[in-house]
Amino acid sequence: MKEKLIFFHLLNNYTGSPQVLRNTILVSKELGKEVHLYTSRGEGFLSGIDGITYHSNYYLRSRFRILTLFTFFLSQFFLMLLLVKYKRDNCTFYVNTILPFSAILMGKFLKKKVIVHVHEYEISPGLLNGFLFWVVRRYADEIVVVSNFLARNPSLRGRNPRVIYNSVKKELELSAKSGDRQRGEFRILMLASLRPYKGITEFLELARTLPQFGFDLILSDAEPDVMRWKSERIIPLNLAVLSVQKDVIPYYQKASLIMNLTNKDKCLETFGMTVLEGMQFGLPAIVPTDGGVTELVVNGENGFLVDYIDLDNIEGLIVKMDSDRGYWKQLSENAIRRSKQFSRENFENEMTKLLS
Repeated sequence: MKEKLIFFHLLNNYTGSPQVLRNTILVSKELGKEVHLYTSRGEGFLSGIDGITYHSNYYLRSRFRILTLFTFFLSQFFLMLLLVKYKRDNCTFYVNTILPFSAILMGKFLKKKVIVHVHEYEISPGLLNGFLFWVVRRYADEIVVVSNFLARNPSLRGRNPRVIYNSVKKELELSAKSGDRQRGEFRILMLASLRPYKGITEFLELARTLPQFGFDLILSDAEPDVMRWKSERIIPLNLAVLSVQKDVIPYYQKASLIMNLTNKDKCLETFGMTVLEGMQFGLPAIVPTDGGVTELVVNGENGFLVDYIDLDNIEGLIVKMDSDRGYWKQLSENAIRRSKQFSRENFENEMTKLLS
């Protein structure tokens, strides 16, 4: 009988953590595991994976934070009840992110091996953050983290996490290797969310002060939320603001630079999936000066470490790369070389060791 791998992820969408879980599930299928997945309904990277059994976790996200917290705890209660049926099964619980805590608790109660793949440095509110990391420290048999930076998180003190760097999905990697480029004008790309600490206001300001360049801002939010945000601002003509996109490859193909302007004082990026995706396409990167994303970018070699509020410096770097295409080309070639250290092959090899 096949060993069951039971995967848990709270919210299925088009962000980094479900993309990494999809890659992990594909590895487990190659290993011949029987795969079950508990996640939310709706479109995302976890949708449409052939040969696995889907289960709803009854989680709904709301615009209202108090309602989201309520549905979160309610979903965890229902999940605990659903997992009793695995008591006699030969299975492993694989929990993606620290949020599905009831799967960790039930895994230990049912005497199953529990693997927790941690993507977060911290979440809010602080009380919930402390509780969730306590559950992970206390009850996870194995902890996987996405960067060395995250392995040093004080919230994981006393444990020895296994670092497995993220990788991009197969389709994107193959597209990048094909060398298909559509670059003309110098375009700057950022993928983010509407959360204010993600640097979207600063990106808007850059577009205003550099009208000679094209800017693309792709948000992981739904169209109504993006339209509401746009209606409250004056969007310059050289800035395209888009809601969540299933296929971002065309935007990488026509871009010249990838940016991450997260406010490091309010949020520390633990990896930087969109930066890695851009590097695959030869995009130099401008990223924060702290966090896991600094493991992707070597300052001055394949990009730059710049604080999000240092817009004068960022503007100067953009102008220099555009005016000196030889300089940009060297950064681009270095970005491609650097991205090979975070290849899908390396990810699959490390996951095979973990899951075998």
